[in-house]
Amino acid sequence: MTSVWGELRRRNVIKVAIAYVIVGWLLLQVSETLVPALYLPEWFHSGVAFLIILGFPIALIFAWAFELTPEGIRKEKDVDRSQSITHVTGRKLDYMIIAVLVLALGYFAFDKFVLDPSRDAELMQTTTDKSIAVLAFVNMSDDAGNEYFSDGISEELLNVLSKIPGLRVAARTSSFQFKGENRDIIDIGKQLNVAMVLEGSVRKAGLQVRITAQLVDASNGFHLWSETYDRELENIFAVQDEISAAIVGALREHLGLQVEAPPRVITAANTEAHDAYLRGRYLVVQRTPASIKGAVREFEKAVELDPDYALAHAELALATLLLDTYTDLPITGLVARATPHVDEAMALNPTLAEAHAATGYLLLLQGDLDEALTHFEQAIQLNPNYSIVYLWMGNLLFSDLGRYAEAFPMWETALRLDPLSIPAIGTYAEGLIYRNRLAEADRKLEKLASVHPAIYASLRGQLTSLGGKWANAVLAGLDALRIDQGGKYTRSALILSFAVLGLEKEALAISEVRRPVVLKILGSPEDAVMTAEAHFLEEPDSLSVRRNLGLAFAGIGDYVRARPILEEIWQRSGGRVTSSLGLFGIDSATALFAIRRTAGKDAEVDELVAAIRDNVRRYREAGIIRANPYYYSADYEDGIAYYLSGESERGLAMISKAVEDGFFIPQREAYLQALYDDPGFAPIRASQEARQRRERDRFLDIVCTDNPYATVWQPEEGTCEQFAATIGN
Repeated sequence: MTSVWGELRRRNVIKVAIAYVIVGWLLLQVSETLVPALYLPEWFHSGVAFLIILGFPIALIFAWAFELTPEGIRKEKDVDRSQSITHVTGRKLDYMIIAVLVLALGYFAFDKFVLDPSRDAELMQTTTDKSIAVLAFVNMSDDAGNEYFSDGISEELLNVLSKIPGLRVAARTSSFQFKGENRDIIDIGKQLNVAMVLEGSVRKAGLQVRITAQLVDASNGFHLWSETYDRELENIFAVQDEISAAIVGALREHLGLQVEAPPRVITAANTEAHDAYLRGRYLVVQRTPASIKGAVREFEKAVELDPDYALAHAELALATLLLDTYTDLPITGLVARATPHVDEAMALNPTLAEAHAATGYLLLLQGDLDEALTHFEQAIQLNPNYSIVYLWMGNLLFSDLGRYAEAFPMWETALRLDPLSIPAIGTYAEGLIYRNRLAEADRKLEKLASVHPAIYASLRGQLTSLGGKWANAVLAGLDALRIDQGGKYTRSALILSFAVLGLEKEALAISEVRRPVVLKILGSPEDAVMTAEAHFLEEPDSLSVRRNLGLAFAGIGDYVRARPILEEIWQRSGGRVTSSLGLFGIDSATALFAIRRTAGKDAEVDELVAAIRDNVRRYREAGIIRANPYYYSADYEDGIAYYLSGESERGLAMISKAVEDGFFIPQREAYLQALYDDPGFAPIRASQEARQRRERDRFLDIVCTDNPYATVWQPEEGTCEQFAATIGN
């Protein structure tokens, strides 16, 4: 062994390896920078990494077998040892290693202190000289409960300004982040990337109101315009119009804004209705189950006091539909409650951006995807600064329509308009993870660490669990649970993570509502059917509930009951296969393929394979190359398409690659039985089971020894005892 090591050193193989690794790392960093900078395809970076990895053994073999001599490159065995100059070559390699290390350190410093800030600035940059942020006006009233009123004045001025063409307006979520802080205007302007800042105060006493507003140049902190308005509360809409007209005049003068007159404030018939509307807006933006329920009650008061208040109808519909995200209330009931208010808002004011946003959201939940997209687009035409709609559009394009490449610009725009928004940051970071731009995703997630540590922890788990490190996702989920025990998103992600590790009791214990997908992952298709049937009885009109029922039937081989459901969902999807986050994913396509093949409909299976391949094409064009354990994997879908079309060997190779990257394949689905029975699948199954055991043991070794999550979560009875027995054996 000593002589072999000595020979490796003599032939400079070790130094070549060190130099190759350093140069390879440097090339990868440069490649990661060039991809977005030069608009190169996402696969370019992966291609560079593949070539570097491929070249490593070749470089070592070359260093072992050949020697550089004054006469040129010769085989090592043909060189006289007394004439060898490997020691000279070794010194040159030393110098090269030092030089490349200096370059690498220089690049690291350049990337950290120059490129990082410029990347963020580039994302946020959209003509900053024609941009403004409206800060939350300070409540100067004696009653602290009037804060909703001062916030409402600020938000309504923001909404008026956001409808002006050519003016970028920072979204409320971001501009109100500085509420209650004595922050420097210049610093705020930099964080929001705006040229102007509007600030002010509101003092309300009885029917009298005093509003002070001032426009500040964010580059130097100089006041460009200020005014104080003392008015009767009955004339609040008129004073808001006055203020917005004065602001537009100042913007026209200082920014060269080309606008004849500002849009008018949307008025209510009486101040009580408007007051209820402002309280509703104050509550809904807090985005908690209790606050959204409170917002619904306030909006209901507003429309009861003023049945023709279109904006209140639209906001009532949106708040009602948002309960689907923040609570476990049945979606069918929420849709039924929201529909009349969506219709009323559109009938009263079809030019209202909020009415189109509410219509789009309703159609999305009803499964009318293309029409939903149309209304979202109309909302943005009416209000180009409607940041949350860009976010919804991106989600719709990605999850439901499978137009992945088009989704990313929507998320970027949402973040540009709302740079401090938790959903915008989180969704954009997830988009980076999908595309394997992990360093950028990590930087974005860091912004969530202080503002929403629970979501930060969950998303960090998604990032660190890539490549099949499933235990990381569970540990991160428990970190999030320790911070936010009531978070629906936190628990939902944690349940799936437990299931992937095969911790059935833990997955079911933390579930407030059982989900068929969790039971399928746990290998309990019969339980998945019972759960899906129970959900169907509660929500028979929900497309996703019907889809889950059809998949559950297919999972136990009941193709007679599964077929009409999955055929309907296939038609409603427009013949599109998307990620499993959407309406008709790879599991639905595979199940319907098996159903049609069993029914002797061989002529109808080709369209399903073609749809799967088209989805893989869209994945790859969008640069989605990493597997999510249970929602998407381009390699798995590509492999399934090959396997179903008869190219089993090629298909199994792709499926194996997906499993190695961390994709999870359920093991007891009747529609996958042909795959399970294939001898070529046995090593794939063994690889997945080995990973599951390894990751489960890694997790249990932590929580069964000195559980750091004991205050919020404990392993179920018997879990640690079984683990100890396994380790003992």
